[in-house]
Amino acid sequence: MGKRVICIDAGHYGKYNRSPVVKNYYESDMNWKLHLLLKKYLEAYGFKVITTRSSQKTDRGLYNRGYAAKGCDLFLSIHSNACAKESVDYPVVYRAYDNKGNSNELAVLLAKIIEDTMKTNQKGRTAIRRGASGGEYYGVLRGARAAGLSNYYILEHSFHTNTAATKWLLEDENLDKLAEAEAGVIAKYYGITKQLSDTEEYKVRVKADALNIRAGAGAGYKIVGQIKDKGVYTIVDTKNGWGKLKSDTGWVFLNYTEKV
Repeated sequence: MGKRVICIDAGHYGKYNRSPVVKNYYESDMNWKLHLLLKKYLEAYGFKVITTRSSQKTDRGLYNRGYAAKGCDLFLSIHSNACAKESVDYPVVYRAYDNKGNSNELAVLLAKIIEDTMKTNQKGRTAIRRGASGGEYYGVLRGARAAGLSNYYILEHSFHTNTAATKWLLEDENLDKLAEAEAGVIAKYYGITKQLSDTEEYKVRVKADALNIRAGAGAGYKIVGQIKDKGVYTIVDTKNGWGKLKSDTGWVFLNYTEKV
């Protein structure tokens, strides 16, 4: 079997779904950060990962975002939830309404790892929602199903109407833990138990129009060059989401690249 392919969708764009209890939280911002971190950790396991949008500022129709997963093994749409009651904090994973391909199996695992990582008061759960016609209610899930997938999910990372959960999701360190934990569960589900070595060479294609090369692995290091050709480059080391170029010219932020 060839390399597994996963499509990750960051729910919403721009500044969308502001928390009513922690005013500097926007669901769209969290979704974007988490989906990029999850992409990084999944790629470290050897998965090929695509995303539904190239920019947080870009909108795309719900159905089309789901259908973008055509040819993939797994579709994940990243969200946080909302309701009228502040005390509600359970994670929920929406899956195929008819349990197509035994999709509930992975849904249960994902709901549990979100619960365990976020330490919510209420247990994680799975759910379905059908539309008036009997099919999937959510547009992204309709699109993913039409694209031929069985394993398609919406991951609701607790509620941004819950103060504790919202504050937790605002911390970048927590999002990193969450992404790493979710990637581990997915890898185990597909029978992959070992991450690729950080020092193993691999090639990436630059997606950004202009990608800064920095002297070290972090945005605080001096810019020593720039890549503008959207070409393919060899990475010889990785650290905290940054990759060291084989040319020894410096480090690039891997969120703006894709493995080839």
